[in-house]
Amino acid sequence: MAEEPDQLAALSRRLRALVAGTFGDRYQVRVVADRAGISRNTLSAALNARLGADRKDHKVPALRTLERIADVTGADVGPLEELREAALRQVDGVAPVSPGSPVWSEFATPPAGLADDLLVADFAYGILEPLARGFVGRNRYIDAVEAAIEDTALPSGYILITGEPGIGKTSLMAELVRRRKWLHHFNVAASGASTTEAFLRNVCAQLIVRYHLDHTSLPPRAGRDGLFLLGLLGTAAARQDTPLVIVVDAIDEAADDGRPGINRLALPRQLPDNVYVVVTSRGRNAYELDADRIRHMEIGDDDEANQADLLLYVETFIEDNAERLADVLASAGQKSHDFAKQFLERSEGNFLYAVRVLPEIAGGELLWRGDIDDLPLGLREYYRRHWVTMRAADPELFDEVHQPVILGFAILHQTTAEIIAQTLSLPLHPVRTAVATWQEFLNRGRPRADGHPVYRIYHKSFLDFLSTTAGIDAVEKRLLDFVDDAVEWDDE
Repeated sequence: MAEEPDQLAALSRRLRALVAGTFGDRYQVRVVADRAGISRNTLSAALNARLGADRKDHKVPALRTLERIADVTGADVGPLEELREAALRQVDGVAPVSPGSPVWSEFATPPAGLADDLLVADFAYGILEPLARGFVGRNRYIDAVEAAIEDTALPSGYILITGEPGIGKTSLMAELVRRRKWLHHFNVAASGASTTEAFLRNVCAQLIVRYHLDHTSLPPRAGRDGLFLLGLLGTAAARQDTPLVIVVDAIDEAADDGRPGINRLALPRQLPDNVYVVVTSRGRNAYELDADRIRHMEIGDDDEANQADLLLYVETFIEDNAERLADVLASAGQKSHDFAKQFLERSEGNFLYAVRVLPEIAGGELLWRGDIDDLPLGLREYYRRHWVTMRAADPELFDEVHQPVILGFAILHQTTAEIIAQTLSLPLHPVRTAVATWQEFLNRGRPRADGHPVYRIYHKSFLDFLSTTAGIDAVEKRLLDFVDDAVEWDDE
């Protein structure tokens, strides 16, 4: 029995290699995996998490997804069936494990009255697992957070981390959660998770489950203000000697309730002793947190630590993709180390730039003649160049469909292709084609009750770019005109 976890881990490694080998074409995976509703990374994580939990007479959801992908690509998923059966044989007779990693496994079977309030699994599959891939460095920032929490001069309070969009704040928060298993909440602009009620109920439910507090459900007032949360924090903190830490990502993207003198998400101004909240924001000017005790830490794009971490990320990517990049670098007359340093300058210290541009270079998707100066300078220039390239391919189609569709998502924030088509008076098929075209800039959420998938802009930096792009006012007017026509206004 003792060796079974190692055997299962070995099977998981084989699984990852097999998934990568079977669906190795990056462009194809990006398109058809999105069509199937799951990314390759999420697919691998979900399969790894569920290999030992399913019964032989049921197919895991991820395996059904693989089969849907296989229908489109013609790929053979037979080896995956064999691998799954081998894994099940290894764990036969072992108690089933809860889906998910240890980060959220303790929340897998909460009291029935708390299940709907917990967002831990959503964050795990939607944020923690995807951001774990390729994570490097950040030890200096992690050490700084932990030093602040351990500082006796700060008996409780907030650690506010600020930085420009794309600098890697969310990845840092996800890594802290993975390493320390801290309670957590991730805000995504205009999503259901970014409301005060969702935050309060999620964190309160996590506190009850982790610290075995005397509640089986949350009262209605738990989501209205921070008093119930404050009471739970005091009770939980009094039961232990170690710090109680909550991670709250992107407070500047949380819904603004407009209540004067109240922090967003109803975060308390004063925290009980030994309670700490690690908060991120785009900048101190983006949102002013009102609290008695705040330690501020900024991640600057030109910080030595940030530059070193980003260089490590670039060099690691080059090493991991040496075969794919060999011809590209050779044709450009570039040595990998020199390229990494020059790429760092073009990135302007932005992690998201590297995450977006490096795979496009490796996949031959970025129009690049080999001169490092040909690469876009910074994240915004990357977005602008992508915009111009798409429009040049078919100006009429772009102006009439692709541009209104993506700007529709920027205005409506989180919606379906069907709603976009209806409100813009466009045929559904070209709208769905536009969604597929833009899909690398969209995140797909849980489908609505009618089965239609919901999409939102994938990152705040791209949303900011779209909000200043020519044409958004005209699209907004079309949406407002639709609402005006659809609603029977009471003029009296």
